[in-house]
Amino acid sequence: MPYVKSFDETDIYYEIEGEGEPLIMLPSCGVTLDYWKFQNPLAKKYKLVKIDVAGIVKSSRTRKEYTYPSLAEDVKAIIEKEQLDKVVILGHGQGGAIALETAYLMKNRIRGIVSVDSLLPGTVYYGVKANDEEITEVMDLYKGNYQDYYDNLLRSMLGDRVVPELKEWFVSIAGYEINDPDILREIVRIMLPHDYHDIIDQVTCPIKYLLQGGYRKRKDVLEEQKDARFIDNVGHPLNIEDPETFNQIIDEFMQELLGSDS
Repeated sequence: MPYVKSFDETDIYYEIEGEGEPLIMLPSCGVTLDYWKFQNPLAKKYKLVKIDVAGIVKSSRTRKEYTYPSLAEDVKAIIEKEQLDKVVILGHGQGGAIALETAYLMKNRIRGIVSVDSLLPGTVYYGVKANDEEITEVMDLYKGNYQDYYDNLLRSMLGDRVVPELKEWFVSIAGYEINDPDILREIVRIMLPHDYHDIIDQVTCPIKYLLQGGYRKRKDVLEEQKDARFIDNVGHPLNIEDPETFNQIIDEFMQELLGSDS
């Protein structure tokens, strides 16, 4: 199994499938790389690099402090080990914030970012720094019967038309049973005082945005993400609910970002 040591000697697990220009795939908070199984058809055209960042499932849980820059270092370690160039990073949810940090860290190696339901203005999870009271309020949700709360939260992210078996599969690759609850809480906590606006203007590569259709009604999102593409009738895990449309849009984004190289 392929591992690489990050800057602090944390062992980071990753998998590579396919050939072509590299597409690094970062799922959201606490989700293992198995999340991308419905995107495997993209491996016919691109080198898919799927990562479990520090603390998640197969990567080691020895990190003393979780931050966005430290999670970006995990991606950097893989890029350097595999000698990847012209890299596009697809980040879903929290993965979008990690992608942005990586592009800030490695300006000359990143060709573009695909931000999926991420980098959303006006939220304490991405676009607004939460104050101490807001941080306490959110983190209090993760007390008590944490497993039931977190796993039901995951189920609620998928739309009503999704069959129960798919919802339970999603919980199995993202939930309490496969993760350390203390690390999960910490990875949630680091989102709250974070504002991607602090570095986005210093990231030189283009960013493509893909959003669930509900964001068509958010004027603040549309203002920042003027050229966003949308998938309707899906929840947050849009790559699971409508993989055919998702994969087609990602392929189109790759063509645009790589130009004649792809």
